[in-house]
Amino acid sequence: MKLNVVVIDDSALQLILASKLIQKNEQLNLVGAYADPFLGLNAINTEKVDVVLLDVEMPEIDGFSLQKLFKNSVHVIVNSTRANFELQAYVNGAIDFIQKPLTTEKIEKTVTRIMEFKRLVVSERIAVNTLAS
Repeated sequence: MKLNVVVIDDSALQLILASKLIQKNEQLNLVGAYADPFLGLNAINTEKVDVVLLDVEMPEIDGFSLQKLFKNSVHVIVNSTRANFELQAYVNGAIDFIQKPLTTEKIEKTVTRIMEFKRLVVSERIAVNTLAS
């Protein structure tokens, strides 16, 4: 099962890099890459998206404020040059924080974390359903 990913970053260079790394990963499917955070928000709220790779510092709206506008449940990976955003990322519900620059190794580590989380959720649901029967 591939994870559908949206990237939101105001940097064209970061969008290109993230898109290439996501397309290179066999477990990921790039749904869209958006420099305009509100176009990315629309995609998240209207399409089947599992993961959002989200920049924090953007001119129109910061990533944390944008995250509060997500209507659908998605795994958020905060991606920033500033390490001091890491704690805030987790407090806001991010599943991971990746400090820029993105690399193949960082993406793979995060994908492994998300897939393990999904396996644990499925195992828990099975256990609960078994106990309820």
